[in-house]
Order: sequence, then C-alpha cells, then structure tokens
Amino acid sequence: MRATRLIRNIGSLVTAASGGKAKSGRDMGDIGEHNNAAMLFDENVRWIGPTAEADRQLQSGELQPIEVIDAGGRTVLPGFVDSHTHIVFAGDRSDEFARRARGVSYTEIAKEGGGILRTMRAVRQSSAEQMAAAALPLAWSAVRHGSTTLEIKSGYGLDLQSELNQLRAVRMLQNELPIEIVPTFLGAHDFPPEYRENRDEYLRIVCEEMIPAVAAEGLAEYCDVFTDEGYYTTEQSERVFAAAAAHGLKARVHADEFVDVDGAAMAARTGCVSADHLLQISDAGAAAMREAGVVATLLPGTAYFLALPYAPARRLIDDNLIVALATDCNPGSCFSENMQLIINMACTQMKMSLEEALSAATINGAAALERAGKTGSLEVGKRADFTLGGVSSYKQMIYHFGVNHIDEVWAGGRRIAVNN
Repeated sequence: MRATRLIRNIGSLVTAASGGKAKSGRDMGDIGEHNNAAMLFDENVRWIGPTAEADRQLQSGELQPIEVIDAGGRTVLPGFVDSHTHIVFAGDRSDEFARRARGVSYTEIAKEGGGILRTMRAVRQSSAEQMAAAALPLAWSAVRHGSTTLEIKSGYGLDLQSELNQLRAVRMLQNELPIEIVPTFLGAHDFPPEYRENRDEYLRIVCEEMIPAVAAEGLAEYCDVFTDEGYYTTEQSERVFAAAAAHGLKARVHADEFVDVDGAAMAARTGCVSADHLLQISDAGAAAMREAGVVATLLPGTAYFLALPYAPARRLIDDNLIVALATDCNPGSCFSENMQLIINMACTQMKMSLEEALSAATINGAAALERAGKTGSLEVGKRADFTLGGVSSYKQMIYHFGVNHIDEVWAGGRRIAVNN
C-alpha cells in the first residue's frame, strides 16, 4: 500500500463515516471513533486502521510514506464544514452590540436603519478588493479553528453592483485560500431603503437583473432568501427561487428565525438543499423537510448573540431530520468564526450529544453544501481534510470551551495551518 504520508499513534480518530451520505436521527450519534489509530493519505484518505498494523507495515517495507507523523496520542477530526457564513462584508457594528447590551433589541436597531442596512451602506462604499482584504484574516481564523470548507454569502450590497462586488470578493478568497469556498447569492437579504415602499420593484431587480448577472459571471452556486416576518414572504421567496433555478442556481434559505412563516414547508416545496436558523419551525414544517430531505442547518451562535430561544435541535433529531451546525459568522448577529464554540453551544444549549454535534459540524455540514461524497468525513477515497488537535479525545475538545484546541489543519492532504 502506497501513500504520501502516515499519521500514527492517534489517541482518538473520529471518522464520521457515513458512506458519503448525511446522517439523521440515531445515526448522528455514531461518529466512528478509532483509538490508537493510524491514517494513510495523499490528497485523499487511503487507509485507516490500528497503529500496530501501520507500524508492522512500516517495518516490513510495505509502507514507504515520505513522512511519518507521530500524533503523540492527540485527536484527529474531519475538518469542520461551516455551511452558513457572511464573512465578506464592510464596516463595524460593535456599537450596536453595546446598545443591545443596554436593552435595545435587534429589531429596534434595524428599524432605525441599523443592522443589515448599516452594513449595506459600508459595502456600497467598498471595492471588491477592499472587502476581500478585510475578509482574509477572518477566513484564515476560521481555518485555524478547524474549518476546511466555508460557504460565504453576499447580501449586504442590495444593489446590482455591490452584490456583484461582494461575490467577486468571495472569488478572490477562493483564489487565495487553500480550502474549498462555496459562494451563495443573497440579494434577497433585506429590502434596501430606496425600495422600502416599492418592494415589488426590488424583487423584480433581484429576479431579472441581479440573478442573471451573477449567473453570467459564474459567481455563485446557490441562491438564498431571508424568509421571515418583515423580510421576504414565502410567495416572494418562491419567485426568487424560480428565477434562480432558471439560471442554474440551487436554493437554500434563511427560514422561520423570528416567526414561523411556513418557511420550512416552503423550503421543502421548492427543493431547497438547506433551510437555516429554524428557531420557530413548526411540526408540519419539520415533517415536510424530513420528507423532502432538506438539511436543517442550526446556528446556535446567533440565538446566543441575540438572546433568542434556541432552535429545537433535540426535536428535529428525534424526528429523524438531517441536522447541521454552522457559525452564521456575520458583523451584526454572530461575530464568531469558531466552530468549536458552536459545537459546545449545541451541546449545552440545544441538548445535542457531543457525537451528534460533531456529525452536524462535519458530514451533515457537507451535506448542506452537497459535498458529503467528497468531504466531511474521513473515509477511504474522500478528501484528506482534517485537523490534529492538542487533546487526547474529542470529548475534551468540546468540554474545554472558549479556546482553540487545533494544532494543525490539513486540506486535500496538505498541512495548511499550524497553531503552535
């Protein structure tokens, strides 16, 4: 057996093995842990087994890797797949956070012209190059915290040129970072002030001008809509998704975050790959998503940051839905790129088991981006995207929260970040 590198003496190797499929229900609790393990890889995983067997093949000459890495009993995990972020933006909203700490609600700030619209004004004054430069350190920080795949949305420009500039900035990050970045068009994130009293016209611009322009430049793989009270209705969302589909963009949706507006059922009806937030999801909406195979992407960092009720993760898992976790890293409602922290929140605040949360942050995150066949788990033939953590067990990584336990990050079989 030949491969480029071998890691041996792994105390806890979590594979999240699933045969390239998402996990749901009880299967989310099976993370395929191997103790005292070894892994052989080049760009892809080639073999996983006991360290004793790897040592035997090294001694016999059956294995001749160019590098042998002694993990020293540390932990190897699949790289996290952060399937919902807004990492590309402009401006700063830390003062809004301070106001919320004094009791002003997110909704009140938005009505005053803050929130998304404040970031919109900063984005409209920025070039693609400026936004990419500002986002690069944040994206690298996400990598150093263990993320090897990132979805990044537009949605802060809310006019044609600014939305294109945001997505061009995402493309610059794709060219700069050694991980996979998945771009999503979110022109229907809010209604800009110039169309606040003429929403139909802005909807027309999204459908007839923005989406064709995004598709013509090949700037996005997905189209997203913020479907909630005060934002886009289900009927408006369906119109956007129909236009997106006509131009080859697949659908994902912000749904039922503040109010149950039947966004989950609409996600199932329109073939969305993922429905995200879901703090107010109804039983009927959950059932529709389960039947349609829509991934439920939960964002506990946002509920924490806004002091909102958490999404009903326990109910969704018990109802056999595919549940994923993501950061929702953005400037206003969850400014964190740390998936380790998100996993801890999922366990402490949403009553997920440690194993369910790991499945949600890896293989199910990959499923939310239709990439479960090539990343999100450590299985023979899949991409060697993984982290080497300075703890002896995944349990310690989740238990000791608020710090970065990752020593090394590998993507496609290459060491791309070293933290100590």
